[in-house]
Amino acid sequence: MGSRSLLNLGLLALVSALLMVAYFKPGLETEPEAQPITTQLDPAAATSIHIERQTRAPLAFSKDGDLWYLETNGRRLPAADFQVRALLRLLKATSLRSYPADTLDLAALGMEPPRATLSINALTIHFGATGALEQKRYARIDDSVYLIDDQYQHLINGEWATFVSGKLLATHGPITRLDLPDMTLAYDDDRHWQLEPERPDASADALQVLIDHWQTATALYVQSYTGSESAERVILHTRDRDEPVSLQVVSRSPDLILARPDWGIQYHLTSGMEDSLFTLLEPEPAPESGTTIDPNP
Repeated sequence: MGSRSLLNLGLLALVSALLMVAYFKPGLETEPEAQPITTQLDPAAATSIHIERQTRAPLAFSKDGDLWYLETNGRRLPAADFQVRALLRLLKATSLRSYPADTLDLAALGMEPPRATLSINALTIHFGATGALEQKRYARIDDSVYLIDDQYQHLINGEWATFVSGKLLATHGPITRLDLPDMTLAYDDDRHWQLEPERPDASADALQVLIDHWQTATALYVQSYTGSESAERVILHTRDRDEPVSLQVVSRSPDLILARPDWGIQYHLTSGMEDSLFTLLEPEPAPESGTTIDPNP
């Protein structure tokens, strides 16, 4: 066998050896698989949530039927479904590492006292500082401490108003009367909308479209009410509530802001929603049968 052939065989053996080392990684520990930090509670079985924070007032949530409510300042307000589901995702959080709590300096990890404490039913999770290397959050359940993705502390420390549902009529039934600054729509006994002052050019469809927009209106986000000198108000009477909903028009531009002073919140909606909520818009005509609409005019 020639020297070139021997050289090729040697190179092939070297490559094979390197591949074996890369595949089997001799002498290296196998990376552990992420494990759930708890299996004590399924999110669907949760009925209460309580949050204690170092820098903000505590928060309490309760579930009634399929809806979650935020208990705050003596009020029971509909909770933001997205925020509640984000809290409940903690029950499915995983960790690559866990440590016995009695082997750690809990004070050094920001866990004595904890930065925040979240209780879901009878399950309690204490949150500490973030790890210096992986920037994961220390979380303690019972006698174990875990390192989890640091995506919950900002949520848990959020302002209370951010946990209120952005739906203007989240727990109210159908609208029966709508009082706007320049017009009133009322549902009569004949199941028709009546407009005051009358406008011969306003169709029944335009009235229904306006009502539908208010029925489904949802804010981009909710904040605490900051006060306003505006005298503009919108009053919504609904079928399932004796007391009407009173909204103050805080701002129309650049963003539409409607406040509920009785709840201490204000809804921030997009500026484009002003026309759909305060103007009678005729619905777009349906295309005629057989008409082809060019999607790229």
